[in-house]
Amino acid sequence: MIDEQLANGSPEAEAAMLGACLMATPAYDPVADALQVIADGDLSPANELVWAAIVRLHSASKPTGVPMVEAELRRSGDLERAGGAVRLSQLAYAACGNGEVEAYAGLIHGYAGLRRYEATLARGLQVARQTGPADVPDAIRALQADLDYLAAGGTEEDSLYGRMGDDLDDHLRDLEKPTEASAVTGLLDLDAAVKMRPGNVIVVAGRPAMGKSALTLGIALANAATGRATLVHSMEMGKSEVTNRILAARARVGLHHLLDGGPAIEDGEWTRMMRALPDLKQLPLWMDYAARVSPSRVRSRIKSLTRETGQPPLVIIDYLQLMGTDQPNSRQSAYERVSDVSRELKIVAEETGAVIICCAQLNRGSEHREGKKPMVSDLRDSGQIEQDASAIILLHREDAYEPFSPRAGEVDLIIGKNRNGPTCTVTAAHQLHFGRIKDMARDDQQEGTDDA
Repeated sequence: MIDEQLANGSPEAEAAMLGACLMATPAYDPVADALQVIADGDLSPANELVWAAIVRLHSASKPTGVPMVEAELRRSGDLERAGGAVRLSQLAYAACGNGEVEAYAGLIHGYAGLRRYEATLARGLQVARQTGPADVPDAIRALQADLDYLAAGGTEEDSLYGRMGDDLDDHLRDLEKPTEASAVTGLLDLDAAVKMRPGNVIVVAGRPAMGKSALTLGIALANAATGRATLVHSMEMGKSEVTNRILAARARVGLHHLLDGGPAIEDGEWTRMMRALPDLKQLPLWMDYAARVSPSRVRSRIKSLTRETGQPPLVIIDYLQLMGTDQPNSRQSAYERVSDVSRELKIVAEETGAVIICCAQLNRGSEHREGKKPMVSDLRDSGQIEQDASAIILLHREDAYEPFSPRAGEVDLIIGKNRNGPTCTVTAAHQLHFGRIKDMARDDQQEGTDDA
C-alpha cells in the first residue's frame, strides 16, 4: 500500500485541487493558493500537463475554466496526453471546496517529497555499488548534500522570492544599524577595502612563494581571535607544517628554527611559544588536513560548525585548484573541474551564509610582463573563478624578483575585483621568516604586543 502511494501519490488529492482550479470564479482564485505549495514535478505526468496549462492561463490573467484549459491544451498539442476533454470534466466534478485547495496541495507536495526521497536513496545505492573504497567519503558527502537539499523543502527558495516593495520598510530599518563585517583579516587597510559579507567568496591568488598561505593563515588567526568561528582546509600543507607556521606567526619564532627542531630552537623562543599556547588553545579555530576535499565536504563542515557555535564560520581553503568535485570524472579536464568547484563553492557560501576565502594559483603570465605584477586574467585553469568571486586579492612582492629592491619586506595586496568596495592596492609588511604578513601601519605596535 505504501509503495503504491509512493509511486502514484494521491490521485484523489490531485483531482480535487485541479478541479477547484478549473472551477475558479472571480471571487475566489484557488490557483494562487496552489502556486504557493506546488513545485514542478509534484503531480502525475498527465495532471502535470493540465496544471501547466492552468498556470500559463493564470499568469496571462485569463480564466482557468474547463473550456479555456481545453483550448490551451489543444493549442500546445497536449490535450490527448492529458486525458482529453472528458478527463477535464471529470476533474472539475471532483473539485474540492473553497478554502481546501492549499491543504490538498500540501498533501500532493508531501507525496512528491516522498518520491524524491526514495529516488535520492535509490541513486545513493546505485552510486554505492559503483564506488571504489577510496571514494566512499566523497560518495557519502554527495548523498548528504542531496538529502540536505530535500530536507530544506524549498523553503529557502520561497524566502528569496517576492515583490520587491514588500521588503523596503524592513530594509530601511536595517540601514539604520551599522553593518558589521562577517569576518576580519587583521589588516586594517585590507578590512577597510574588502568588506566580507555572508555568502562572499574571496580569492587570494599569487605565484608560488608570494605569501598566500601566510596571509590566509594570518586571517584565520585574526578572525578566530575575535571569537568568530574559523575553519581551515589545508590540502597543500600537513598538520605539522601548519602548526609550525601558526606558532612562528604568533610567538615570533623563526620558522626555519621550528623546521629544524631541537637545539635550533632558542630558549627565548621556547618561552614565547609557551606564552602563546593558552590563547591558541582557546581559539575557535578548526583545522581539516584532508588531502581530498570537495564542495560537499566543505558544506558538511560548515553546517556542523554552525550547529556547534551558532554562527557560520569563516572558511579558508588552501588551495582551490587542489579541490575535487563531488562526482569525480576521469574524463573531466582541469578547466572543467576547477569551474565546477568554483560554482559549487559559491553556492555553498550563499546557502550557508559563510565567508569562504580560497587560495588560488596564477599562471606564468605575470612573469613575462614588465614589472611582474599579476592580473586577474592570470588565474590558472578557469575564468569561472573570476566570475564567481566577490573579491580577488593578488599578491605581489618586488623583492621576490629583485633581492635588493628598495621595497624589500613589502607585499602588495592588489584588489583586482571587489563587489563590495573599491579596486585598489593595499601595501603590507611581510615577515615570511615568521610566516606572517602584518599591517604596516600597526607593525611596530604589534611587535611590541607580541613580545609582551
